[in-house]
Amino acid sequence: MTAGLLLAACSTPQSSEDTLRKHGYSAAYVAGYHDGCPSGKRAGGDSFAQRTQDASAYAAGGDYATGWKYGFIHCRDAEAQNEAIAGAVGAAIASGIGRDHGADGVDARKILSGIDTSGLETLGQ
Repeated sequence: MTAGLLLAACSTPQSSEDTLRKHGYSAAYVAGYHDGCPSGKRAGGDSFAQRTQDASAYAAGGDYATGWKYGFIHCRDAEAQNEAIAGAVGAAIASGIGRDHGADGVDARKILSGIDTSGLETLGQ
């Protein structure tokens, strides 16, 4: 359930805010999480995401700082994993691995072996 909550929290701002609040997080925590998440995505390799932080709220500590740190760590790690998967798939396609598999010639199972993709199971839902 936590993984689903975290994936929902990084997806769309409105639905994730609702999800976090339904689970009892304060408005300050939710604001911190939403600022920390794009900051973490940037650190994880998303060059389009922007670092965001309310410096005074963060310096004051409390729920905003806690939410920011958690959002940063969670989204940084998820983005780094996404970047690794994309890199592996791109490298495999470029090198021609699995030309005899699938319509596009790619054996995705071989490419993704050894990479934890369990967090991606709920993306299409």
